[in-house]
Amino acid sequence: MRSPMGKRRRGLTLLECLVASAVLAMLGAAVIVPFSVGAQAAAQDARTTLAVALAQDMMEEILSHSFKDPNGTEAGESGRPTWDDMRDYDQFFENEGNIYASDGTLVGDPMAAYLSRRASVQAVYVSGQNQSLPASFLCVTVYVYYHGDQLIKLTRLVYDNT
Repeated sequence: MRSPMGKRRRGLTLLECLVASAVLAMLGAAVIVPFSVGAQAAAQDARTTLAVALAQDMMEEILSHSFKDPNGTEAGESGRPTWDDMRDYDQFFENEGNIYASDGTLVGDPMAAYLSRRASVQAVYVSGQNQSLPASFLCVTVYVYYHGDQLIKLTRLVYDNT
């Protein structure tokens, strides 16, 4: 290419550099975005898998206890290690980052940092059951939240077969 003075010119103009940079940026974005979305999806899947495991562990812990209080009193049951029946878990709550396994150890997985857990145990009467008698069923529900939003909910209906 020749300049107006008739001399031959070498190199790229500023405009050509800008166009080449824009094309390169678009191609880079087209390649990087799918990887970024995939990484976010993988993190969400790992968090959900952990939340399901935490909900199942809590459900198993609750179900491992007696339907009725074995000694008939709540005296001396000051915390989770001393609970002896399913109803003791009603209104159980663990804050974000403070989820403990049934053996008392803090769940150290980094994915658990923003998870919280709650349990509810409610008496259920079926049609025709005398409501002046103790309920024959308990509805046990375990919730796991991520940043306060419900992520997992497990529910189990338990029958008193004693």
